[in-house]
Amino acid sequence: MKFFTYDKINAKLSLNKDEILLVKEFATLINKSRSKYKNDRLAFKEFTYIYLFFDWESPFFNFMEQDRHLSALDSSGLTEEEFGDPDFRAACRKYDEIQNSGLSIRLLRAAMASVETVIHYLQNVDVSERDPATNKPIVKTKDLIAEIKGCKDLIISLQSLEKQVKQDLEEESTLRGDVEEGFFD
Repeated sequence: MKFFTYDKINAKLSLNKDEILLVKEFATLINKSRSKYKNDRLAFKEFTYIYLFFDWESPFFNFMEQDRHLSALDSSGLTEEEFGDPDFRAACRKYDEIQNSGLSIRLLRAAMASVETVIHYLQNVDVSERDPATNKPIVKTKDLIAEIKGCKDLIISLQSLEKQVKQDLEEESTLRGDVEEGFFD
């Protein structure tokens, strides 16, 4: 299901209300009796946050989680108080569940988490560290150089995987309801 359409040229987010209203947690955000604020404005800020934080098409998708949260909060105009609303948090959990239910997106997220581990390792490796018993380097410079050279392949593989996942998700979003791709699709 495609809940959002983002116009990159005009930097404008549109909601697919027909599909959004099918999910109870999203319909609750649009419910007129939910808020003392002008409801459409609050709901739009909430959906903007959800898109910016969770959606794989978001410009913040590759940010670290805390940076993604702060950027999405700032860009959506959502306050910390509004962020803490239980209905909104339930909608966030539901979108995250929907967004991450596919095998390919779970694989991509796992690969990205592994890359973060590699980045952390490279940022913290100390080539001057020595084995106390033998006084030999724990990490050899030539091994570190080989690992750094391997990062090129890692980046290419990750970008290729991300491109494939996005393509697969885009193709899936054109199918509606419980329809399965058939012979003529």
